[in-house]
Amino acid sequence: MMTQFAKITLSLILACAGFSFAETSDGFFDFSSAPAEAVVQSGSGALVFQGVKIQDGVYRIDGQNVLRVEGEESTTLPDLPAVLTNPGATVADGNLFVAGGSQLFKLNLSDLQSGWSECSSLPEPAVGKPVLVGLNGALYVSGTGEFGAGAFSYNPVRDEWIILSPAPEDLSGFVAAACGNEHLLYFNANKVDDRILAYYRVTGSWVELDRLPQAVLPIGVASVGTEFFLFCEDSVVSGKAKLHPTKYGWVDHFVVAILVVSLVMVGVVFSKKEKSSGDYFRAGQRVPWWAAGLSLFASGASAISLMAMPGKAFAGNWIYFSISIFIVIVQLPLMLLVYVPLIRRLNIATANDYLERRYGVPIRMLGFVIYSLNQMLGRMAAILLLPSIALSAIFGLPMEQSILIMGVVATIYVTLGGLEAVIWTDVLQATVMLLAVLTCCAWAFFTLDLSMPAAREALAGMNKLQMFDFSFDWTAPVFLILFTNVISLTFGLIGDQTFIQRIQCTPDEKESRKTIITQLAVAVPMNVVLFALGTLLFLFYKTRPEVLSPALKSDGIFPFFAAQNLPPGMAGFVVAALLAATMSTVSGAINSVANLGVEDVYRRFFPKATDHKCLILGRTLTISLGGFGTGAALLLARTSLLSVWDLALMITGMILAPITGIFVLGIFTRRANSVGAWVGTIASIAANYYAKFYMNLHALAYLTVGVFTCIVVGYLASLLYRKSNKNLDGLTVYTLLEKQNDK
Repeated sequence: MMTQFAKITLSLILACAGFSFAETSDGFFDFSSAPAEAVVQSGSGALVFQGVKIQDGVYRIDGQNVLRVEGEESTTLPDLPAVLTNPGATVADGNLFVAGGSQLFKLNLSDLQSGWSECSSLPEPAVGKPVLVGLNGALYVSGTGEFGAGAFSYNPVRDEWIILSPAPEDLSGFVAAACGNEHLLYFNANKVDDRILAYYRVTGSWVELDRLPQAVLPIGVASVGTEFFLFCEDSVVSGKAKLHPTKYGWVDHFVVAILVVSLVMVGVVFSKKEKSSGDYFRAGQRVPWWAAGLSLFASGASAISLMAMPGKAFAGNWIYFSISIFIVIVQLPLMLLVYVPLIRRLNIATANDYLERRYGVPIRMLGFVIYSLNQMLGRMAAILLLPSIALSAIFGLPMEQSILIMGVVATIYVTLGGLEAVIWTDVLQATVMLLAVLTCCAWAFFTLDLSMPAAREALAGMNKLQMFDFSFDWTAPVFLILFTNVISLTFGLIGDQTFIQRIQCTPDEKESRKTIITQLAVAVPMNVVLFALGTLLFLFYKTRPEVLSPALKSDGIFPFFAAQNLPPGMAGFVVAALLAATMSTVSGAINSVANLGVEDVYRRFFPKATDHKCLILGRTLTISLGGFGTGAALLLARTSLLSVWDLALMITGMILAPITGIFVLGIFTRRANSVGAWVGTIASIAANYYAKFYMNLHALAYLTVGVFTCIVVGYLASLLYRKSNKNLDGLTVYTLLEKQNDK
């Protein structure tokens, strides 16, 4: 059987027909089985045999010898530095890990010449064969100690071990695989058994998650996403994780319908006030500061962030909340002292209007193209698609239906009422979001099964309230990474047309400052509530880990909790909040890009165009952009173009960094010129490309790399190529006070 299985390589992983499905009544998996000789469907994943993941073959360890078997061929890898008895092994993140006794060795499979490196010793030695499996960048080792119940996680970057709660039994010789984002599944390879033992990483709990259709004696296990394949002597048993149906019903549909009708009615009401392009894109500068502030908050609080923040606190800690603190420290002073006066006193209609005054028309067009593509593809399509996936999985709403509701409704009320409709619907949507999150917080708190002392112990034991990490790990969200990312994001706000519109829609500069203060006064406490919700849900499921399926991602824990626990109607209120969060961001994107189309292109190149024509074009662009963004989201939902979409997001993200750098150079230096801006742009894109593909950095570090590369290189290039002096009146922080047009 060993030789027979060794011939099953990645090149042979094709579809297997003839699976007979036998769904369990109350478990978390749909099971199927096939003869052992059948070729097994496992997508783009990899097989595992005796704990060793197959990438392009089977890795076999015998004493010090390591062999990679690929079909009929075999390759000898560098010998282990020591002879290991009963070794356990796995491949994680491109490294082959082998453990035996108290020793752990690592081999980089893309750099075999470097040989093996010895990692820190296991906290306790393995008497039998240890079980190794990788998950989310960490290595999990179990089956150690005298009784085989020891369990630990290992961080390969920091070379550190963390002690986990002991397993409920001796796991020596078991086979294991990751399933989903947070579960490890263990199967008894020592005797015939039908149990699926699971370790849930988030709560640190061991639980019997489900049972197989029949008792088996596995010799290997493979996993791909939320699906596993258990290889036995005469059969292959697979299981695919599923979510149970929720309580979501017609009462909840009615609640969502009320929200949808209310939003459309707001658009109808304000459609009668839009008499000019100034009304349509600046709301006639008659919006009160508190409404503009709530709108600025709502437009930034998408459904993705509404789910991600509780998810971060649930699965991790409060590290990402530190961003809110940094925003108050960095963003608030810059907004109040520089950006608001700059926007109001220059009276710029768009962010790119500033770029033309500072650098010229080509840079303005660059800003227009990048912002528009990023908003419609990298923002609108993503924000419509990603929440619809969660709504489909948890609440049973078809993705296409969710996308159409959000895209069509947002397009209707923006087309009818312009920016004023966007702002007042944002106020309504912000209220719905706040009430939904507070309701779930209260419900989770009052239904906890833990006493306060036990809750404090659980939080302290897993470091769930940590807010800062002052270590120097460029692959993790440490203090330096998050702080510099906030600086870069804050610099880039001057190029955000949504931000420009909210600053320009109030009567004067003083009201605009109040808008900024209001936005942060709502956003920061809201973030506190969202992270608190995630912590409460951690405590809630700490005593209920058996109800969480591997099919559930941590980002979906908030809507999942609402769907499973709230009474009829309240789940619909949470769905309404997620839809509202999405539509507030989408409507802002549609209106801002339509504003750019009118001001940066039509009015710029056709200065004699009447205001009435600009208003008609604005409405036409709004309908077109709404249809385009909704269509793009529907296309991505129905095809397998996600890799192409990821590529588009990466490209726009790489170019957004230099645009931010260009704004910083223009505002904070006198020497910057168009040549420096173009050179800085090229250097920034090159640096970001190199960082993404040749450096191991945390995702939030790339924006910082691109922005500061543009600033440094662009400034040096401007010094080397000095153009004739240009009037910088009011265009830099040094001449800002000279502009007193709008005090």
